[in-house]
Amino acid sequence: MNVFLMIRKYIYIIIFFCCIYTNAYSQPFFIAEKEGLFGYVDSLGIIQIPYEYPFAYTDTLISIAFVVYEGKIKAIDKENTKLFTVFPYDNGPDYESDGLFRIVDDSTGHIGFANMEGLIVIPPKYFFVNPFKQGFATFNEGGKIEYDDEYKYILGGKWGYIDKKGKVVFPAIFDNASSFEEGKAEIKIDNYHFYLYQK
Repeated sequence: MNVFLMIRKYIYIIIFFCCIYTNAYSQPFFIAEKEGLFGYVDSLGIIQIPYEYPFAYTDTLISIAFVVYEGKIKAIDKENTKLFTVFPYDNGPDYESDGLFRIVDDSTGHIGFANMEGLIVIPPKYFFVNPFKQGFATFNEGGKIEYDDEYKYILGGKWGYIDKKGKVVFPAIFDNASSFEEGKAEIKIDNYHFYLYQK
């Protein structure tokens, strides 16, 4: 066998095993419970993520799953890597909106955004920021968090807008700012109300 044929043979072998690995890794994992702890198994019932979580929010793990770990909501991947802390909302993980959901820096409490592939799109740097809607999110500077019986809300400060790259498109100069709905958002400066319109 000449060198060319030998090299080609090894290339085919490498491609074959890469295809097997890729196909196996692309298969979803499924939530499973044992003795009050949650993990994930593959389609054959083989444990892929050990039973170590007191609760899991995601039934089918495709890229990431949301679980409870050390009292916080964490995103994990199929390697069981703890990726980041997820912003809690409505007694669970933050909802995906415009393809992104909010994450939290454990040391500062600042908020950023990640996508459903488990990639951080906007690093946590905002005191508070609302979910994206129609490509923009409102953020607050200088306010403070207040709590009622069930929810927390932001009191005071100024509001602005960012885009999905984290770029500030309107600085925090508004006394209030709503999310965009049907191409427009309402803002307030002093006692005056105005509308912003998307192009």
